[in-house]
Amino acid sequence: MAKSYTVEIQHQGNSYTLNVPEDQTVLQVAEANGIKIPSSCHAGVCTSCAALVTEGTVDQADGMGISPDLMAQGYALLCVAYPRSDLKIETEKEEVVYQRQFGQNG
Repeated sequence: MAKSYTVEIQHQGNSYTLNVPEDQTVLQVAEANGIKIPSSCHAGVCTSCAALVTEGTVDQADGMGISPDLMAQGYALLCVAYPRSDLKIETEKEEVVYQRQFGQNG
């Protein structure tokens, strides 16, 4: 049986607490619980489900749509984010991730 972690999600002014097994993504469990987090490709390629992990760690090895530098800053793509500890997450960071990754400096 897979280990589960407590995941607290801040989404559109609401707070949700979920138990997410280590073999499921945060997005899968959120959607199964009726939380409508923006998403598109479900493959870690786009940035629709980008979020900021403020506490804890995730495994997002399948995430190609986010740079290692942004991952190191705590950003994650929830469609490929498997919990590896209890988490605190802020959703809807697509614009921030996009600008930091592709935007012009200056």
